[in-house]
Amino acid sequence: MKAKWLTASLLSVGILTAVSGQASADTTEIHDIQGATHQSSYVGKTVQQVEGVVTFTYKLNGAYYFHMQTPDAKADKDSRTSEAITVYTGKYSQDVKVGDLVSVTGKVDEYYIEGYSDKRTMDLPVTQINARDDQGGQVAIKAENVTLPKAVQITKQNLPKSVIDNDQFTKFDPNEDAIDYWESLESMRVAVKDVKAVAPQEYGDVITVLKSRHTDTKNGGVLFEANDANADRVQFKLFGDNVRDYNVNTGDEFNGTIEGVVGYGYSNYKIFTNIENMQKTYKQGKATQETTKLKASKKKVTVGSFNLENFSNNTAETSNAKAEKLAHSIANSLGSPDIVGVTEVQDNNGAKAGDSKANESYERLIKAIEEAGGPTYQYVNIDPENNQDGGAPNANIRVGFLYNPERVSLKSGAPAGDATTAVGYNKKTGLTVNPGRIDPTNEAFEDSRKPLAAEFTADGKDLIVIANHWNSKGGDTPLFGQVQPVNLASEVQRQKIANVVSDFVSDVLAKNPKANIVSVGDYNDFQFSKPLQTFEKAGMANLIHKVPTNERYTYVYQGNSQVLDHIFVSKSLKNGAKIDIVHVNADFTEQAGRASDHDPLVAQVKLK
Repeated sequence: MKAKWLTASLLSVGILTAVSGQASADTTEIHDIQGATHQSSYVGKTVQQVEGVVTFTYKLNGAYYFHMQTPDAKADKDSRTSEAITVYTGKYSQDVKVGDLVSVTGKVDEYYIEGYSDKRTMDLPVTQINARDDQGGQVAIKAENVTLPKAVQITKQNLPKSVIDNDQFTKFDPNEDAIDYWESLESMRVAVKDVKAVAPQEYGDVITVLKSRHTDTKNGGVLFEANDANADRVQFKLFGDNVRDYNVNTGDEFNGTIEGVVGYGYSNYKIFTNIENMQKTYKQGKATQETTKLKASKKKVTVGSFNLENFSNNTAETSNAKAEKLAHSIANSLGSPDIVGVTEVQDNNGAKAGDSKANESYERLIKAIEEAGGPTYQYVNIDPENNQDGGAPNANIRVGFLYNPERVSLKSGAPAGDATTAVGYNKKTGLTVNPGRIDPTNEAFEDSRKPLAAEFTADGKDLIVIANHWNSKGGDTPLFGQVQPVNLASEVQRQKIANVVSDFVSDVLAKNPKANIVSVGDYNDFQFSKPLQTFEKAGMANLIHKVPTNERYTYVYQGNSQVLDHIFVSKSLKNGAKIDIVHVNADFTEQAGRASDHDPLVAQVKLK
């Protein structure tokens, strides 16, 4: 067998040989295999000489695949059954090309072609025919240059907008459930006209919505809400050269028709298409990176929050370009806040083996900020125990602070804490250790970052700031996954963390009801989530609620703009407090200036 690399192709093949005729009663058609269901009834069975027209070819993870679709004349009249199927041929392409009429023999299975390590328990499989010739499969080319089946048009009339799944797969309802809609089109040729990006290109994927659809954010994204997961997002997986370098940002448009085939991978249905199909319809949008709208005031303190996305002094892992962009964001975009709570600061070696010290990482960032025109910050840090706080192995990510000594000072009197000593509060003297970690040996923080509290002084008034980086959403089931409704497994730990941090804040406020407290960081949860509502009940006001709706997001995940980073203040600071989310990252690719996957935010408060 001749091994041959076939690039993905959806090229039209002109006026070509037509295919006609009806299937005989004992012929297995693709729609028979697919059925009106997510799970084929043919799984484990060998099917003989199933015919279809090749519509797409590609290679993933060293294996060859092609999609084939029933000629239009042989299609059934049931829109719920897909007329196409994925064919797996192993190490060899079988030399098929788009427009070939082929006959395939092989075993039907439901396979998880592409995804994360937990894909078998999280994702949906793809119905495919295993036609590997070393496992009894056969692919015979019966004709070439055959007219391709017509592409199904995806429109606002047939694309479900509000519901992903509401029946736990008990009913196959493509008219209402988006998860069933895409399954009814699995592997088929589709076409969509006039779309706009709701996220920056990432890993060769571009996520869009129909251009006629109302979008929520100032840059053209869609907001993830408690009761709206934006079921009508349309995701493209691009094939071709340098697809991961394609500079598409939120709000960019694609004016014209884009054709492709429906696939699935990494927890989402996607339209597989060539990058050229996107490029020829592309129009740049209006998104631009921001600077804060907050104006400096000598009588007020500004506190920022910034997830630095794995920043270290290891230049092989954290480039100088990234350091410069982060520094510019802090010095200029955020307006050089008096205090900045930072998350995902790695140790000096990054992910290389070594100890957990991060002094060089902080010093690198401080120098870069100074070179960008900002102040000469000082840092507040407690090195964690080695490999105990989650994140990349050996990197020892932690939370910490930068502060401008010309504006605020770290309150003196209390000794500095360490990785395992819990910080407390004394009404007369303040924090018992400064800085100090909040209950760091509590099981709530297993394999997660311990919150850091530090007490600062500004104009003779004390301010306690807490930096947080709560456990990630790893373990939650995906929106378009096999578990419905979605299981928020990771929320259990965040609720425990919320209880611990709430207890600390409640203790401070019980002893000093007028205490000035600001809590910042990446909470890895939404403003409407149970853990954050728990924290609000402890006497902390989430300033996110003051942000205009169209700017209320700090992160974009799979096309959903959402808030993961928050700034809370004690109620004594709420009145008059201002907040600004500065959109410089979440809507943009690295080519467009992105420095982190999170947008930073900054608050301004008047101390009491």
